[in-house]
This record gives sequence, structure tokens and C-alpha cells, in this order.
Amino acid sequence: MEDYRIRTCHLELIAGSVMLMKADLQGRESLAAALGAEVGDGWPPGVWAEAREEFLSRLEGHPGLFGWLGWYWVLVEDKRTLIGIGGFTGAPFNGEAMIGYSVIGPYRRRGYGSEAVRALIDWAFAHHGVRRIVAETHAHNKASIRLLEKCGFEYAGKGFETGTERYVLKREKIG
Repeated sequence: MEDYRIRTCHLELIAGSVMLMKADLQGRESLAAALGAEVGDGWPPGVWAEAREEFLSRLEGHPGLFGWLGWYWVLVEDKRTLIGIGGFTGAPFNGEAMIGYSVIGPYRRRGYGSEAVRALIDWAFAHHGVRRIVAETHAHNKASIRLLEKCGFEYAGKGFETGTERYVLKREKIG
């Protein structure tokens, strides 16, 4: 399996391999060793805590999903520190990929989320068949909505889950 890494100004995004996801499930110490980064309080974020076993199972059964599930976000300033997780809910379907993300407490509202999401957008759009990226967030989550809008997403109506809103970024909107 390849090692997918994306380097941005402040972050290194590391695609969740079977080995990394197993280390994550074993605990913070195992994940820290696997990533070569500190894993602080607040890990795992709630949405990832609920999804990681399912994502591991899906990746074990379908290795082609590598890169289309979770990416670990490591801050590389001063010392390497795991600050978030984000990625896609699976391979693109009918030209559409769904993105999600979570940043742990002390690293929120510092620009790291939009930096990572932009990198994941570029990665996804580098795949020829991806025509749009969608995201759903709760209507009350103003920080998430701002992040999506900052990254070029546009409101597209109600989401599938009660209380969520859907945002879309189309390939042609990217410079």
C-alpha cells in the first residue's frame, strides 16, 4: 500500500492506512508512535471515535479506498502534534466525493481546518472523475459553515440528516 502524505504550510496530512487505524484503536500511545507525533487530550474527536472502526473494516475489505477515508492532520511547527482528522466518506460515486473533518479543541479557529480541507480538495480534484465535493454540517455549527464557505463551498439545501445543511464545491469553481 502506498504512503499518501500531503504537506501544507503548517500541516502534514497522512492518509489512514490499516496500520494507522489499528494503532488509533489501540490507544493514543500506539497512534503517537505510528505517527511520530504527540497525541493530546481530546483525541479522538467525537465523530471520528464513532467512525474509525467502520472505516478500518471498510479499508481492510477494500484496499482501493486508501486515501478516500480518514487523513490524520499533524501540525509540524515546533513539535509534531496530531490536531485533527478529515477526509472522505468513501470513493467518489457519480463524480461526487463527500468530505468531513474535525479539529481538536485548542487548535480550532486558527486556520488549520481550512488549510487541511483545501489540501484534501486539491487531492480529490486531482482524480479525473471527481466533479464535485459535498459536505454536510449541522446548521448551528457556524465555524464549520465558515470553513466550508472560505474553501469555496456553496449552500445547496437541507442535508440528509435532520438539522444538517448541505454544501457543494464544483470542480469548475476551482481556479
